[in-house]
Amino acid sequence: MFDRGAEWLHNAYVLSGQPFQDWPLAAIVGVAVIYFIAFTGRGALGFGAIAPAVTLSSFLIPPHHAVLLAILTATVPQLQVLPEGIRHGDWHVARPAILALLISIPFGVWAFTQIKSEMFSLTLGFVISLIVIMDTMKLLDRAAKTIDIRKPAIVFGLAGATGFMTGLAGAGGVMMLAVYLKHACRDYIALRATAALMGTILIFWRLLATLVAGLIDLQLLAESILLVPVVYLGGWFGMHYFRRMGAERYYNLFQTLLLLSAVGLMIEGLIKLL
Repeated sequence: MFDRGAEWLHNAYVLSGQPFQDWPLAAIVGVAVIYFIAFTGRGALGFGAIAPAVTLSSFLIPPHHAVLLAILTATVPQLQVLPEGIRHGDWHVARPAILALLISIPFGVWAFTQIKSEMFSLTLGFVISLIVIMDTMKLLDRAAKTIDIRKPAIVFGLAGATGFMTGLAGAGGVMMLAVYLKHACRDYIALRATAALMGTILIFWRLLATLVAGLIDLQLLAESILLVPVVYLGGWFGMHYFRRMGAERYYNLFQTLLLLSAVGLMIEGLIKLL
């Protein structure tokens, strides 16, 4: 009876695509912990889970696999924050941004299929480093004094560049847009809601483009399903924390997430470069 049960489990494992095949137990546990922490941050901020998930899990699994797994796993839990995005999002900013994302993401996915895996961490590092530089140097603060950053043409251009980089890098897109939204939205509640709305468009369209490119297999699907309870629990904790958070604490957490993501990517890129 025991042998029959073991055989059934083995057959089920094979039919499901053999998730986490050849992964050490420490890597499986590590990825689960990383995803819990990353999606706790998303629950609190409304965005930002994929970049730290990709960055940190790339130390444990191949970078391309880390990107595809993060995109696939983040899709369903995004529905946790979507209602707030629809209710409180800034649609004046969101409409042209959504159009630009829909156009630009497929081009980034095509570039993703062409890039070599050893260059991947450097690409991600550049994306997040650019975000930190923009925020630290307060470039948008200066621009907002001379131009209307809420103009549809400006939103479209920024979102188009973000969509391409998201398609290419698989992460960091919403974080780059969030720096812009920090200045364009009326308060931190609208920022969080609009970022959640943009994140939903980015993830689902990026996933569709990834599927068309033939990059998703049964193994990735099984791994993402097994990780969904972890990310849902993290998202719940983050959303619960947000309800007790004021504007100052929110913006501090916002800046911390940007800095941690940038530092992690730069360290990873430096290690691989050396």
